[in-house]
Amino acid sequence: MRNIFTLVVCFVFVFASYTANSQTNKNSSLTKIAWLNGTNGAIKFKPQIKLSGNKIFLAYKSAFGLSVNDEMKIIRQENDKLGFVHYRYQQYFKSLPVDGAVYIIHDKNGKANTGNGQIVSGLNIQVNTNISKTEALNIALKEVPSQKYIWQDNESELMLKQIKKDVNATYYPTPELVLFDKKFSKIASAYQLAYKTEIYSLIPLQRKYIYVDAITGNIIHSINMIQHTDVNAVGVTKYNGNQPIIVDSFALKQFRLREYTRGNGIITKSTQNGEDYNLAVDVIDDSVFFNSDDVAISAHWAAEMTYDYYFNKFGRNSYDNNGTALLSYVHYSNQYANAFWDGSRMTYGDGNSQYTAFTSLEICGHEITHAVTQSTANLVYQDEPGALNESFSDIFGVSIEFFADTNPNWLMGEDIGTPLRSMSNPNDYQNPDTYHGTFWDTDPNNMDNGGVHTNSGVGNYWFYLLTDGGTDTNDNGSIFSVTGLGHASAEAIAYRTLSVYLTPTSQYFDTYLASVQAAEDLFGACSNEVYQTANAWAAVGVGYPYDNQKVYLVDVTSPTTSCGLSYANVSTILFYNGCDTSLLPNDTISLAYQFDSGSKIYENLILSAVWNGGDSLNYTFTTPVDASALGTHTVNCWVKFGSGTSGYNDSIIGYTFNTLLQQNIDVGVVGFSSPISSCSLTNNESVAVKVHFFGCDSLAMGNTIDIAYRVNNGTPVTEQFVLPANMYPADTFTYVFNQKLDASSDGTYMLDAWTAFNIDTLNTNDIFSGYKVKNPNYLGTTIMGFETSNALDYFLINTKQFSNAFITTQANAPGSSKGLLMTGGNAMLYINLLEIPTGFNTWLINEFLSAKANFCVDATTWNSVYLKFDLKQTHGGTLYSQYLGGNVNDYTIASNMRILANNTQIGGTYNPSTPGSDAFVTHLIDLTNYAGTDFEFTFETRNIAKDTTIFIPFVLDNAYIDNVRFFPGPLAVDDTIAVSNISSVTIPVLDNDNDNGISSLKFELLTNTAHGNVVVNSDTTLTYSPNTAYLGYDTLSYRICYISDTTICDEALVIFRVVESVDDINGVDVNNVYPNPFKDELTLQYYAKNTNSVIITISNTLSQTVKSVTKTLNAGTNKITFNLKEQPSGLYFVTLKTKNTVKTLKVTKL
Repeated sequence: MRNIFTLVVCFVFVFASYTANSQTNKNSSLTKIAWLNGTNGAIKFKPQIKLSGNKIFLAYKSAFGLSVNDEMKIIRQENDKLGFVHYRYQQYFKSLPVDGAVYIIHDKNGKANTGNGQIVSGLNIQVNTNISKTEALNIALKEVPSQKYIWQDNESELMLKQIKKDVNATYYPTPELVLFDKKFSKIASAYQLAYKTEIYSLIPLQRKYIYVDAITGNIIHSINMIQHTDVNAVGVTKYNGNQPIIVDSFALKQFRLREYTRGNGIITKSTQNGEDYNLAVDVIDDSVFFNSDDVAISAHWAAEMTYDYYFNKFGRNSYDNNGTALLSYVHYSNQYANAFWDGSRMTYGDGNSQYTAFTSLEICGHEITHAVTQSTANLVYQDEPGALNESFSDIFGVSIEFFADTNPNWLMGEDIGTPLRSMSNPNDYQNPDTYHGTFWDTDPNNMDNGGVHTNSGVGNYWFYLLTDGGTDTNDNGSIFSVTGLGHASAEAIAYRTLSVYLTPTSQYFDTYLASVQAAEDLFGACSNEVYQTANAWAAVGVGYPYDNQKVYLVDVTSPTTSCGLSYANVSTILFYNGCDTSLLPNDTISLAYQFDSGSKIYENLILSAVWNGGDSLNYTFTTPVDASALGTHTVNCWVKFGSGTSGYNDSIIGYTFNTLLQQNIDVGVVGFSSPISSCSLTNNESVAVKVHFFGCDSLAMGNTIDIAYRVNNGTPVTEQFVLPANMYPADTFTYVFNQKLDASSDGTYMLDAWTAFNIDTLNTNDIFSGYKVKNPNYLGTTIMGFETSNALDYFLINTKQFSNAFITTQANAPGSSKGLLMTGGNAMLYINLLEIPTGFNTWLINEFLSAKANFCVDATTWNSVYLKFDLKQTHGGTLYSQYLGGNVNDYTIASNMRILANNTQIGGTYNPSTPGSDAFVTHLIDLTNYAGTDFEFTFETRNIAKDTTIFIPFVLDNAYIDNVRFFPGPLAVDDTIAVSNISSVTIPVLDNDNDNGISSLKFELLTNTAHGNVVVNSDTTLTYSPNTAYLGYDTLSYRICYISDTTICDEALVIFRVVESVDDINGVDVNNVYPNPFKDELTLQYYAKNTNSVIITISNTLSQTVKSVTKTLNAGTNKITFNLKEQPSGLYFVTLKTKNTVKTLKVTKL
């Protein structure tokens, strides 16, 4: 699961800077032999270089920053129809390949003409390993667990041998020792010694490059390589009607979807909705009017058309230009809504409830183009290279549709359901049409290898504009106008860009340069095709349009934020993108800048040397700015070719920097360390704050600083401390106040803290305000439905860096409008941290995904405690199974919830049953072990990832919680009553019981009396008539349950004391005391034979009398009620005293 995610890499391009006079670069050696086109590695060799491309690195190795330990080896040589020879080099360091470091030298007329790609300079790594290849392989295999690897499948192994024409070919992995940086950054210090191993699993379906640290054995990175998507006959296709196809006649009236007139064949098989390629079968018909399987016929015809497109347009013989057979497998798995190239074959699912089979013409062309890309540029399938990989598959998928379909359009996947992408308007399906513009995947909410299916929209729109043209304004506010070249020219430029110039780590700007060079190769320097290629890229925010009369501003490089600025120079980087014209000495470049909304300063740059198109230079204005005023300053700049003070063609608006006071007195509070929100806050909480030094040099130890805090805008607590050590710029230390905070009451405490350093006159940054500490309110027995505006006052949300929990309408149970959603994060950000849960280790791993909702429960007066809540869970199996294979419900362990009391888990782990169709379930939990206490209750999740969109929205790993309620169970209290053996008595048995305000009670008689008759009356009172011959005790038992929850019950006894006459009990007997326990009022019920007098006294445990009355009893049943509302909770004693007897009862006040 973890390897379907990769970390996002943010690409930032900065042009190389040149001075106006010398136009030098930091790599001065390389500038002696070539002109540098920025810092991306693209160069054009100077005319004096006469060597061919296969000798450049022999003669000029050091000019490229290579050391004696580096070597550039030719891995492929290609000759094209234009007379170019392309030498593709792999960089080696100490005989080990530098992963992704591929550089191409392009020869023209026997001489090196241009070069582009990636070289890593300055490598200094020891290449001794601590683990062996075998150990690395075992580690990699554990990372990709499998029920069946591809090398264990005989048919797959045989197929590979046939494809490779090598009897020794095998899928069995062999780790390769490489130097690797997962960001392919060209920063030498970032590269590590690693084993690179390709692991291919059939069940579940996974194909990944695993990089294992050769020193520690840790997994450094992984890259998912599953890339998403003879006789004449007539085939009935699913999407394109009847089409001519070629099939194999292998028996009398037996035809199958195989043909061998194109390359080494086109073969289409069915996996019969299974996942084992070994069980795939031929698709057969008994007629050359082939109509037995329209899905398979669509895939077969599309593969034929794709072969024909590449062969007829570019002379390419199959995807590898070596005639390798095109293998297609249809009907893969069940409800499989995707298609993919796995490195050796195409696989197509039948879709799901939203999409039909993924065998439309453009999707098949898209997938086979992944194979072309693998055999040419081999673009890494992540981040910008991955977006380009997807974009070129879209470009040629749609081009194949225009080649073979009678009704082509610019949509991807419209035949199978809702279109997946639009090339003519990427924004329609939430793809960007501008580099870093709207919908650009900079902080992705998905798991798409760094946005490869989203950010591909930029390349798609470039190709659309290059083909059809367009005029508009892009997301950067730049107006563009592109004249379309038509399909033939645009496709030729795109194909040459991909097949000749791109390397595995090419970025969008590299592609801009490569496509301009490709257009020049095909149509000539400064041709209209070159201009429109550059214009189309500029329209999507990449590169610059060609214009012999325009100069562009790349950046403002100074002033920068500093202490004590006074006068400062304004410096810029300029770029000229002329094509067939160079700017000459004495040409004028007009510039202007504006500082802090002041007057514009105009200056002219008179060139002293030739300025060639594609070069940049530094220019510093001769008039400095007065930046002595403290604070933030703004610089706006303008530029154009030619003289004058208007009509500027480019600008940078809003460049800012700060002038800081040259001082060493500025300190301030920048945050709190404690207290933190909790259920267990006390009246003695430590207050700790972070004190920061904002000075420019240092602040000496021994200085005395006043510091204060206040709570809820109350009276400040002020203390002094002596600085314990010197402080230097940006230093921070923690101060703990001596005065504690009383946070024992429920509610939110708003804390402010500040310094009052007597020599610090810069006071705007002294205070840190608005720090919240929450002691959650007790929920009591109220149902938490999460709808109220103050719902967050009643519980705490604690999340880690990558987890999320929040109230939302997405999580509401039926009848509710909101609920609590608990989920993971964007898994690409933590893929290298993620461990796979097994169901047994769930709560021992991935703590960074922990999300908690904590409730404070006061059950100190409850004899029992119960919890009810509604829960629904989802998991991402629908998406995961498409990328990894296996059954959808193999991934229930990606979504996990548990409950805890005082951090002790109660019960097992809750997991969903289906990806998203589970209903809400009401759970009832017995927490009676915590009755009589104050405790903290927690819902915790460790869910792998939050919802995402890849083509279509996917619900991933969520817990939806609603209607949370803590409550006590009913309390049944024993009753004792005296009754004469010659009479009967009626007792209101429920009066003494307690429903806690939760629900009305249901009464159930469990065991009856043995010596009398009991009648349960309609009002649930009991009437007891003893047998006249019986004297003694007679007992029954009963149960009371909540009507709302009939499993929550309590039991009690009713004891009847049967006597011969009431006089036998001295005239007075207590029938009942209720409720017990009680809140405010207590009722005594007693029986008297005759009129009598009784003294009733209520006292506490300190023998203090709190109530005392004298009552005259009437014959029969008597009642008296006492109001003890003002008395504290606790144990009390009720004493009844008559002339002859004294009786004491215990009662409890809540």
